[in-house]
Amino acid sequence: MLTLYGQARSRASRSLWMLEEIGIPYRHVPIRPYTESRAAEYLRINPNGRIPSLDDDGLILWESLAVNLYLGEKYARAPLWPASVEDRGRAYQWSLWAANEVEASVVSIARGLSKKALDPGAVSSGQKQLHAAFQVLERILVDYRFLLGDSFTIADLNLAATIREPGERGVSGIDEITLDPFPRIAGWLDECSMRPANRRVAALP
Repeated sequence: MLTLYGQARSRASRSLWMLEEIGIPYRHVPIRPYTESRAAEYLRINPNGRIPSLDDDGLILWESLAVNLYLGEKYARAPLWPASVEDRGRAYQWSLWAANEVEASVVSIARGLSKKALDPGAVSSGQKQLHAAFQVLERILVDYRFLLGDSFTIADLNLAATIREPGERGVSGIDEITLDPFPRIAGWLDECSMRPANRRVAALP
């Protein structure tokens, strides 16, 4: 049986969402970040001390988006895992874009808003970068219901889960980030978040 390590209120929720979409049996071990993830026992699974990690019959994988791509290729069917190599290439594209363009900006904003060290410059820089990325995504969604067309795929899951993990609100729960200028993104994100698999993960303790 597959085992997914990581507390649901973390980036592990992204891979939990993927597992729920696929609908295969799995075991969930809710390792807490920064504490249990630094314990010696867990470090033997992921020496980085981060979550999530996946154990598939002895194969260990880290990084939530990479875990999802692996799960998609091995266990999912179309349309969740695209049937054509061209659409799979686009799914890889959007997954890397999520990490490089969206997540990097959100992390910069979150760190800049830290109560311990408020950094307005980092907040402003992150907001500008995120705004530019969202302009790209908003234009794409003019012509498409989902990123690859009319069907929800892993491309949507990986990007939506990067913007708003199951159980979060807005964009990563950060009130300073608004989607008001991007109504198509807001609608697409809400549709992704209302999927039953997402709601099941959001309800986990």
